[in-house]
Amino acid sequence: MSDDVMWQCLISEPEGSIRLPVGGGAESGEWAKRAARQYLGTDAPRSEIRELASALARVAATADLGDPTFAYAYVIDAAKAVTAVYEVHDYDGDGYRSTDRLPDLLEAVLPTSPERRSVTEVNLPAGPGVRVQELLSVETGSLFKKKTLMETVTYAVLPPQVDNILVFRMSWTSLVFSEALLELAQTLAESLELTEIKEG
Repeated sequence: MSDDVMWQCLISEPEGSIRLPVGGGAESGEWAKRAARQYLGTDAPRSEIRELASALARVAATADLGDPTFAYAYVIDAAKAVTAVYEVHDYDGDGYRSTDRLPDLLEAVLPTSPERRSVTEVNLPAGPGVRVQELLSVETGSLFKKKTLMETVTYAVLPPQVDNILVFRMSWTSLVFSEALLELAQTLAESLELTEIKEG
């Protein structure tokens, strides 16, 4: 990034978004209980709060491993559970500053073995880039492992203000919500922006 100008990345926070505490070494269990109570309200059944807190703790710990700039859990009210997770990453663009090289960057930093994959070029307000949609088979469960399908959509963007590459990724296993979540991912990707940090 430029030496004399500092930039920060922003993204919209739709209703249902819960920002995850990444990079701060926060204790995810205690944070998750507070976040679940705040989201559902103190009058919510304890079982609902406990279930949401458990899911939030799990996704917060997993998101932190990927070292994102920031990450969110997304809850659809009807489900009252974590329906999707979305993250924004900031990668060194050296060697990848063209849209045809962006899929190679994604394979290097976010390796996957998809069952199905489609790549399209996009032009977002933040800059030109690519959109990669994948269907993955992943193992879930801690005691009894089982295979489940996970859908992801990833946008890698070349902002003109900086040399770095912004990567937005959203993933979910509730495929019944796929159509709505793909629309939300597009809206969120379009809301990505870099703003100059003003001193003072």
